[in-house]
Amino acid sequence: MAHQFGSDADADAKWLALSAGVHGGARWLDALLQRFDSPYALLECSAEEARSLGAQSLQRDIATARAPDSLQRLVQQAPLNLITAQHPEYPPLLSECEDRPPFLLVHGELEVLQAQTVSIVGTRRPSLDGARAASAFAAAASRAGRVVVSGLALGVDGLAHQSALAAGGKTIAILPSGLDTIYPARHRHLAHRIRQSGAVVSEFPLGTPPRKHHFYRRNRTLSGFSAATLVIEAGRPSGTLITASAAADQGRDVLALPWSVYHPEGSGCRYLLDDGALLITSVEAFCDYLGSAGSDVAAEDLLLSAIPEAALDSDQKAMLMLMGRRPVHPEVLAVHLGWGLERCLACLSSLEVTGRLQRTVSGYQATR
Repeated sequence: MAHQFGSDADADAKWLALSAGVHGGARWLDALLQRFDSPYALLECSAEEARSLGAQSLQRDIATARAPDSLQRLVQQAPLNLITAQHPEYPPLLSECEDRPPFLLVHGELEVLQAQTVSIVGTRRPSLDGARAASAFAAAASRAGRVVVSGLALGVDGLAHQSALAAGGKTIAILPSGLDTIYPARHRHLAHRIRQSGAVVSEFPLGTPPRKHHFYRRNRTLSGFSAATLVIEAGRPSGTLITASAAADQGRDVLALPWSVYHPEGSGCRYLLDDGALLITSVEAFCDYLGSAGSDVAAEDLLLSAIPEAALDSDQKAMLMLMGRRPVHPEVLAVHLGWGLERCLACLSSLEVTGRLQRTVSGYQATR
């Protein structure tokens, strides 16, 4: 079953009322949706049958439903569809999961649910290296033809979505709330961009706030979308590890980056690697894992993917390709680049002003 909102207010209201039945239990609603092919079919069943199914209150809610004002605002922004787990357009990998959501509300492109995907997750407070990795690996996935799936959270999730879009790819954001309650609120503009080149997805009815137990449910849906989940950076304990655990439970691959034993936000990744996660040490290794034609894309190009091309001139690009996290003196850089010292210092100063380099007592080093 599927329904596109916007053309019939009465039908819209009835489908939304049906989706609210998830509050009575996802498995119960899934079983109900397998028995009735629309809210109208549920309305037409006898009072005795509805009572035997425990659906009397849902039947009444459907009969008296009115579409909320927020629905029209959503429909004006992008196409809005409700699809049930029985519909062919339901994500194929998610449909294999025993605890699949009984329906999905999809705001944006419905077709993107059928694409090859990879889930990318991580901490809400990434280090500079973690932020750089999130941008690089998400861009690599996009250039390899994969749709990046993440949770729209601050930190790694947001960077993964942004970098996928910057690389010209598509991305899917999975919410822990209703589609009319974007969480976190500061990512409303990002959610708008995602709707135009991908989809924002929720398994919760409109008007549902982000509650604590919704994040656990959201994380299992996020991992269920893809054959593999890449963990960029994660502490322990963390919501990211819940997503990784869900992926393992669903029989999916869990990939993790290596982190120093002195890096506290890398402890979750080290735990996953000890527990059997696949070690990913570079963008090239990630592309090889994906089996993509994008594996010949230079890693340094991907690391710059989140920086607008127009913001960098040729000297700045050459400098950033050379820089690492260890401080380097300008004289050394000038020799490696074959530049005069004055030209080198001018380039370093311009990059320092934009925040891409920082000056220390030992020289200059990259900040991202």
